Amino acid sequence: MDRPTFSESWSRVSRLSPTLRPQVQITRRLFQGQPWHVVHDPISNNFFRLNPAAYHFVGLLDGKRTVDEVWRLTLERFGDAAPTQNEVIGLLSQLNESNLLRVDVPPDAEPLLRRRQKRTLRHWVGQASSILFLRIPLFNPDRLLSWLLPFFRPFLNRWCLIAWVLWVGFVTAQFLPHASEFVGDAQSVLAPSNWLWMMLVFTLIKAWHELGHGLVCKRLGGAVPEVGVMTLVLFPVPYVDATTSWNFSDRWRRMLVGAAGMIFELAAAGAAALLWLHAEPGSTLRQLSYNATFMASVATVLFNANPLLRFDGYYMLSDLLEVPNLYDRATRHLQWLVQRYVFGMTNAQPVTSRRRERVILAIFGVSSQVYRFLVLAGIILFIAGKFFAIGVILAVWSLVAWLLFPLAKFLHWLVTSPALHEHRARAAVSSLLGAALTLAAVGAVPMPDHRRAVGVVEGADRLDLAVQTEGFVTQVLVETGDYVRPGQVILTADNPQLRAEHEERVALLKRLRLQHYEAVATDQVKANVAIAQIQAVQEEITEIEQRLDNLVLRSPRQGILVGGLMQQWVGQYVKRGKVVAQIVDLQTVRVTALVDQAHAALMFDAGNRIRTVELRSDCRPDQVIESQLVRAFPSGHTELPHPALGYAAGGQIATNPDDPKGSRAMRPQFELWLELPQVSGPQSHVLYPGQRVSVRLTLEHKRPLLQQWTHRLRQLLRERLAV
Repeated sequence: MDRPTFSESWSRVSRLSPTLRPQVQITRRLFQGQPWHVVHDPISNNFFRLNPAAYHFVGLLDGKRTVDEVWRLTLERFGDAAPTQNEVIGLLSQLNESNLLRVDVPPDAEPLLRRRQKRTLRHWVGQASSILFLRIPLFNPDRLLSWLLPFFRPFLNRWCLIAWVLWVGFVTAQFLPHASEFVGDAQSVLAPSNWLWMMLVFTLIKAWHELGHGLVCKRLGGAVPEVGVMTLVLFPVPYVDATTSWNFSDRWRRMLVGAAGMIFELAAAGAAALLWLHAEPGSTLRQLSYNATFMASVATVLFNANPLLRFDGYYMLSDLLEVPNLYDRATRHLQWLVQRYVFGMTNAQPVTSRRRERVILAIFGVSSQVYRFLVLAGIILFIAGKFFAIGVILAVWSLVAWLLFPLAKFLHWLVTSPALHEHRARAAVSSLLGAALTLAAVGAVPMPDHRRAVGVVEGADRLDLAVQTEGFVTQVLVETGDYVRPGQVILTADNPQLRAEHEERVALLKRLRLQHYEAVATDQVKANVAIAQIQAVQEEITEIEQRLDNLVLRSPRQGILVGGLMQQWVGQYVKRGKVVAQIVDLQTVRVTALVDQAHAALMFDAGNRIRTVELRSDCRPDQVIESQLVRAFPSGHTELPHPALGYAAGGQIATNPDDPKGSRAMRPQFELWLELPQVSGPQSHVLYPGQRVSVRLTLEHKRPLLQQWTHRLRQLLRERLAV
């Protein structure tokens, strides 16, 4: 790579005689098999990483030699591997900004080595841009952790880590059979009556989480200089500063400190899950244990373990890849790519010269920025749905912090940066051209307009299979999805009371026949009465025998058996008329899809018909099935055609919490009937009634992306804000 050796600003720093501050500590470490030196200021808890050439340069700074002298000595020692003058200026700036350097800065060098103002400004800008994740330091917890460590030390070893793995495995095995019940109770988390309990449990769980970080860091020889409160989505939660673990030479120890909070949380989640399993339904204890299980397992995995957010997973990934300051370096690497290849700034200094690190930084930089934006947008919409005014304030603030302020900063850099003095025209033209092309691409170029819906496979010709005689189910001979023929036995049941009545009527019939036999010879009137009674009892016996025969439920026709788990009926008492399954003719199977009002307004427009329909089953999302619209119903209704589409059964449509069956949607849905063609081939997968499918509808008329996004945003706002 072309690295210009000399810099026009060199004269402004060459006469300086800096030195490292006396409290600074330097340790040698290996990153990706290469030697590096970590500079640490224990007072400010700042870290800085130096390669061998930079370490040699910094080591020669004794307060007597000038920067120019030290640079020439380093150049003699390392040759082409020595830092260039621009790199030296950048190195001195970063060391000074991190408060690791002591130097009397003359006025002409002050602009190059500003630190306090830049550090203060960057801190407040970072706080402003992350209004939902503010940090407020409180005190030094070292004395408290030192007092607690002897109590926890017996549990902080490799054997207890193995026991933790076994504990989590045991709880998982106990919990999995009840997972569907746990998911079904998810709506109780957001119930207003649970908010206070949720906040209490959340605070305690996060305090336990941060205690894990602090104790493990102390156990492995690190220091915890700070504990404070962080506003997580405007809700205060504790945090500890365990960044001194970055000074550990073993990356697995650093990763263990990063994972300690989640380890503590999952251990607590296991205990809470077992308590939830055995607590009485509807009790406060069960709700509290549900809250703790949810917060300490689902929430911590989604947020803390996610490497795209700057929580535990991010630091663990950084240690695993041995790429420190992953987020900041990825951002600067993306900036360098633009400066180098778009603006043509050949003097721009890369973040790293390693190809592997460049690929990692580029991938992480793009994915983390996109994901952070989506998370922030989702949080703002959620808050706006609950508290409209606060949501609007957060949206405006985030727009300023994430868009307008960076744009103003970029424009100021574009106009005033000395590094652009030879490339300013190209940078300005490239920026304007890029903005124009982006606006044209999203605002003027027609693109396919895709709309998504959720559907369920149904049989147009289906027959309810109902029990004809009440009784206890003793045996089920078929399963859902089986092909059944006329007369095939589906299940058998027993009714002891009915059998007792049959035996009683048979005994009565025998007695009446004896009475008739005796009366024929003595009293013809009694004989005639006995005959009438015999006929009545025989009719009762015939009816009872018919009911007993109906205890064996048979298929009235051929088709596919659909319904829930058939074995669930074994041992249950089912009443007459109870529908236990359905028989569907596969020749009449279709997909019933539901769309909301915003999408339906476009689809039912006569000038904007549906052009193509694609189906993907939830169990085979890799297989695309071409379909077409059979019928669209222009009137909306809240009754779901199948419970599988609602939240309670794992579907995507919000259901009314007042409906115990989970079959009524919160908002009106418009029904579409879609053709389900026969799928053939070795990789084909037959769709059975009751299965959910994802539907992608492509409209006939194309529209620019900006118009499509605006429509979706309006739709999302209407849904979230109920307007």
